[in-house]
Amino acid sequence: MAQQYKRRNIFIKKDFQGKLILGYFLFVAGGCLFFIFLLGLFSADSLTISYTNNDLQLGQTPSMLLKNVLTAHWIFLVIGSIFLVITAMFITHRIAGPLFRFEKALDNMLKRRLDDTIFLRSKDEGKELASKINSFNKDLSLSLKHVQAHSEAISDLIEQARTKSLNLSPEQQDDINGLYWSLDEKNKKIKAICSSYTLNDV
Repeated sequence: MAQQYKRRNIFIKKDFQGKLILGYFLFVAGGCLFFIFLLGLFSADSLTISYTNNDLQLGQTPSMLLKNVLTAHWIFLVIGSIFLVITAMFITHRIAGPLFRFEKALDNMLKRRLDDTIFLRSKDEGKELASKINSFNKDLSLSLKHVQAHSEAISDLIEQARTKSLNLSPEQQDDINGLYWSLDEKNKKIKAICSSYTLNDV
C-alpha cells in the first residue's frame, strides 16, 4: 500500500498557484479601487480641508482623501498587500496540493497502478473526490482479483476436461483439443491483462 504523502513544498503547481494568487490580489485591489471610485464619485462636488505639518490645504474631497491616505498609510498598504499575498498562497496551497495529488494518482492509474491511495491533509479541498478515486481503485482491484480467481478456476476445469476426454475417439479428441486450446489461449489473455495491473491491497 502507498505510504501517506506529505507535502513540504510551498509552491506545488507554480503556474496554477501564481495565477490564483494574482487573481486574489487583483480581486481585492480591484474591489478597493472600485469603492474608492464610488466614494470619489459621490463626493466629487465637495471640498476637504487638510491640516498637515502646520500647513492648511484645501482641495476637492476625492483627490485630497486619496493623497492623504497614500501619504499617511502607505506602509500599511504595503504590509497589507504582502499579508494578502501570503494568505492567498496558503489558501491556494489547499487547492493546488490536492490537484497535484489527483494528477499523480490518475497518472498511476493510466500506468495500470491501482495501489496508489490519495491522502489529503485535514484542511485540504477535494476530500470527496479523493475518496471516490480511492474507492474506485479498491473496487477495480477487487474485481480484477475475482477475475484472476475465476481464470484460475477455468484453467483447472480445462485440465479436468482434458483428462476426462482421453477415452474419446481420435477424431473427437482432435476436435475437443482444438476447443481446449482456444479456451486456454483466451484464458491466458485474460490472465495477462489482469497481471498487467498493480492491484490495491483490499
